[in-house]
Amino acid sequence: MNEKMGIKRLDHVCWAVRRLDDVLPLLTDLMGMRVEGRFENPEMGFRGVGLRVPGGTGHFEVLEPLNEDSFLIRFLNERGPGLHHVTFEVEDVDRAASAMRDFGIEPFLGVQRSHGWVETYMHPKDTGGVLFQFYTEEEEHHHGPDHDHSHSHELEPPK
Repeated sequence: MNEKMGIKRLDHVCWAVRRLDDVLPLLTDLMGMRVEGRFENPEMGFRGVGLRVPGGTGHFEVLEPLNEDSFLIRFLNERGPGLHHVTFEVEDVDRAASAMRDFGIEPFLGVQRSHGWVETYMHPKDTGGVLFQFYTEEEEHHHGPDHDHSHSHELEPPK
């Protein structure tokens, strides 16, 4: 574990695309990833799929915009489909944000709390082009039995 940021593990890597269903065969049929769940965030304007990567504890996430107001529209129009972010689980997001500030980086969008977890980001302009996300769960949260909703951070590593 990194003592300054309190990084526990790499959680997932995320790919932004225009249409999820166009890329899923590449990931599942060719690469052997397994869909673990689909999720949607209408507040932020995206829908996604969490996939388990064969042979490890890592996860892969694919996001598509839900509407023309989604932040992903701007991302895709400016950069095209590609790497969107890399997510690490940390012991404490406030500690990670403090370590970033001590290093001279202001946490992008500050520290945010919602849906049972806390997150902060390092903006690509501060990292040489990669958006890094750092999160921790504040509380257990569960979805109803008829709710097809999953986040990569909720997926258990294979045993």
